[in-house]
Amino acid sequence: MTMELMSEWLASTGFLFPTNELELARFEKLYGDEASVMSNFEVDCDRIFGKTLTAKVVSFEPEAKPEDIVPLKMVARKGSNLPKHIQDKIKKNQDERNSGANSGPEKGAE
Repeated sequence: MTMELMSEWLASTGFLFPTNELELARFEKLYGDEASVMSNFEVDCDRIFGKTLTAKVVSFEPEAKPEDIVPLKMVARKGSNLPKHIQDKIKKNQDERNSGANSGPEKGAE
């Protein structure tokens, strides 16, 4: 991928409008089956411009409640009240990361 080809690939993938047959062919290859999904889609301009279209309000409810998250933050910060097997697993993961970082090619160059 080069900067010269960037606009060509953006047009082929649908981020820009295709400008030639090659870009259009690539676009159709990627998104050709999307036309069947949208075949029953209709836009009622009279309802949109006449303001008779009602908006659908979708509310978002987070899965976790804030009061459930606070104890987890405390454990992450302090590490207290963790079972021994969890503490051992955390230490093992940290040791593996530290040993992997120290065994890189930079160590031999010192």
